[in-house]
Amino acid sequence: MKLLAIVGTNADFSFNRLLCQFIAKRFGDKAEIEVAEIGDLPAFYEEGQADARVAAWREKVDQADGLIIATPEYDHAIPAALKSALEWLGSHAAGSKVMAYKPVCVVGVSLGVQGSSRAQEDAREILLSPDMTANVLPGNELLIGQAYSSFDKESGDLVDEASIAQLDKVMEAFFAFVAQAKK
Repeated sequence: MKLLAIVGTNADFSFNRLLCQFIAKRFGDKAEIEVAEIGDLPAFYEEGQADARVAAWREKVDQADGLIIATPEYDHAIPAALKSALEWLGSHAAGSKVMAYKPVCVVGVSLGVQGSSRAQEDAREILLSPDMTANVLPGNELLIGQAYSSFDKESGDLVDEASIAQLDKVMEAFFAFVAQAKK
């Protein structure tokens, strides 16, 4: 099983990047998990032409059996960089249905107590839109708040035991979800 853990921001430092790296390390024995960055992608605009970076992005997503999208929350929504990266994958832009029925798990980390809940809901709505038609994992949420105390400052690992237990539960459900989609 090949999964892509997408860092949903172009920020130089992100707890969501740390989460993606932790997921890749913790579950590397269950799946091949590549951490993918979106910071080098050009901003999407409708008249824009996809360049080599966009073509590589689409290919990487297309080749993955499933996506894990880790998003921070910017003013109750996903960051513009993530929205733009997703727009390049939509059927209106990609021509083919790169995201059609692609299994996706949405997770997130925030500095506050809500754990990027509104951004995760925003991402799910986008992923379920007619231009995406992704197959989003239902009924499982990973809302990690209080990021500074949830991660080890030296290793970058997630250390909050309740969050780790919830992550294990969500990832086990996602592995089964992806396996079912591959049948």
